[in-house]
Amino acid sequence: MFKRLGFFLMPLLCSALGCHGGDDIQARSAELEASPGLRVTIQGAGELEQATVHAIAQHLESEATDHGAAMVRVKKEDGTAPVVEIELWGGNLPAPGSVAADLKAKFPALAAADITTAQVAPGQGPPMPIVAVDEDLSPAEAEQQIRDQLAADGVDGQVDVKVQDGPEGRRIEVGVKKTEQH
Repeated sequence: MFKRLGFFLMPLLCSALGCHGGDDIQARSAELEASPGLRVTIQGAGELEQATVHAIAQHLESEATDHGAAMVRVKKEDGTAPVVEIELWGGNLPAPGSVAADLKAKFPALAAADITTAQVAPGQGPPMPIVAVDEDLSPAEAEQQIRDQLAADGVDGQVDVKVQDGPEGRRIEVGVKKTEQH
């Protein structure tokens, strides 16, 4: 049996910090690990385009006024419909009770989906990834630095990195796609 896992992290810690290194990233990582989280699970929506999953995650991020990190996982086993899990960590996250109705109203592809939410207690989420990016690098150079760090950390799978500079600072998205054989 094959199990395909899609895994996207956005934004990484340096985007919240303006990509400064050292102790600031370590402190922010500890802060996020001690923050509450929100897990949104979407089942029964069928095959969703990657762009749709990305838009759903960005919509949830926009509903949070003080989030520090988000993670999206798309899990699919042979013969089963994919399950999408989106987790946000930080302060002022969306209220769990309103998420399902809000997503169904915003995304017609989710109309028949089973959407559940659960609060994640502080300290119960996975450790936040730490990627130190030199702030003077261009987006292309930052992408390569991230790829090099992930390779050095033993991250396997197909890695996709996007680095965008904008008015709110640098936003970094990392996707890792894996196929596991069971």
